Order: sequence, then structure tokens, then C-alpha cells
Amino acid sequence: MPKPAIPHIEQLRVRNYRALKDLELKSITPLTVVLGPNGSEKSTIFDVFAFLAECFQFGLRRAWDRRGRFRELRTRGAEGPISFELKFREKPIRAYSLIRERANGVVGGGGPPPTPQKKKTKKMGEKKMGVYFF
Repeated sequence: MPKPAIPHIEQLRVRNYRALKDLELKSITPLTVVLGPNGSEKSTIFDVFAFLAECFQFGLRRAWDRRGRFRELRTRGAEGPISFELKFREKPIRAYSLIRERANGVVGGGGPPPTPQKKKTKKMGEKKMGVYFF
């Protein structure tokens, strides 16, 4: 039986999450080192992954509540939604992006989330999936 492919994160973009107003990490390698002085939000980058993992494992409400809800999660003074874009590759021929956005300060506010939309890509064999939550 063949081993399942281990996804490899290639790119991360975060907007309005805690102190990360607009962060984009491209060409992430299997061993990526994050360096910076105290208070430069290195831990917040790792909390992005913990937050997303917790959302998938235990649900949005638990991850949301543990971090102080919208007031504590959105960058102070920022306009617009909290959004995460994660591009990962399962096999050399396929790449996916997972886009997460929050449109307002209320979980599930005002009805169901938007319908996921496929995004056009430039490279053959690459896919982008839009998935919206909060």
C-alpha cells in the first residue's frame, strides 16, 4: 500500500489577524526559520497555524473563543475581514490554496457563508479553492 502524500505548505498570506496586518510568506521550504527581535510577531505566525488546525479539529467556535473572539483577533484599527490564504501541494502535480475570510464581527452573522468559488490559475495542474468561514 503506498504512503499517503504529506502536504507541503508553499505560501501563506494573512490579513488583519492580530498584529499581522498584511503578511505574505512565499516559497516556504520544509525547514523555514523565522528570526526577529522580541515583539516582532514571530509567535503570531505560528498561532495562525494553530488557529487553523484548531478550527478544523474542534470547530471555529472553540478556536474563536480561546483567542478572545473578533475584538482580539482582528488587527486593531484595521478595516476589512480577517483572511488567511494557504497554498499547499499534496503531490508535485497538484497545488491548492485555501482561502479563509471573515466578513463581519459575528460568527455566522447574517446567514450561510458564501458558496466556495474556484479561482483561475496560471499553471497547469494547480488549483485554488475559495472556502469562507466565520
